[in-house]
Amino acid sequence: MEEIIMYDFRDLQPRAEPSSSLPLEAICYAGKWLDREIPEFETLVVEGRGGFERQINAPERVGDGSLYLNSRIKERKITVTFRLLCNTIERYNEVLAKLNQLTYAANVEVKFADEQGYHYIGTIESISLDKPLFSTTGKIEIVCADPYKYSLPKTIEITGTSTSILDPELTYQQIPKLIEFTPNSTISKFEMRTNASKVFTFNETIGAGTKLTIDFTKLAVKLNTTQHLMGLKLSSNFSDFYIQNGTTITLNAIGKFKMIYEVKRL
Repeated sequence: MEEIIMYDFRDLQPRAEPSSSLPLEAICYAGKWLDREIPEFETLVVEGRGGFERQINAPERVGDGSLYLNSRIKERKITVTFRLLCNTIERYNEVLAKLNQLTYAANVEVKFADEQGYHYIGTIESISLDKPLFSTTGKIEIVCADPYKYSLPKTIEITGTSTSILDPELTYQQIPKLIEFTPNSTISKFEMRTNASKVFTFNETIGAGTKLTIDFTKLAVKLNTTQHLMGLKLSSNFSDFYIQNGTTITLNAIGKFKMIYEVKRL
């Protein structure tokens, strides 16, 4: 049967686009550009976006050196240095109240004007002012528990039994956000495999035209709108169904397959 493949790399429109008058590294926190929302606020310098810090577990040997066991990338800390220029005490207090309001939310998208195609997920740990003056500088400390930055969602859709991911930006192994599969005819189970030996198996009958939704972010499995997590085979690679550039996914049945993922980078 002829296989129809459609790659749909969607760049979803950001919720707020900065104007050309904004600073190069202007910060957007939880969908709000602080330099736009507060005229007296100006982003000056942003630190912590480049590079990474690794924690290495390597106990010392009896002899020379140490024994490497494992390592992990540590959380990312981003520091935004800003300037406030107020004229009156009333406006000064209003600006601080507005800044606190805009930065109160936790675990939200954080992005910068010079790289709007990527965002971090972070929480503001502290906001401090260098001096209690109408015109002063200050710092916003952001902690990103996940050190990676993520692109806007991309979508791959096929009708058939296999697809290969051809995305040179997808250099790190990562898990999709969402996979949907709708079989052309009734099947007794659904199974998908990658060329890296990752397997996902759903051991329930799926009727023709019934949509199976696999949400890797929420660890949920649905048939149409009903939860069916119990149909998941326990040995399935649910938490580590990794994909990257060059990954081939093979299905055990013909149907409509849709995958949504975000490119991640350090």
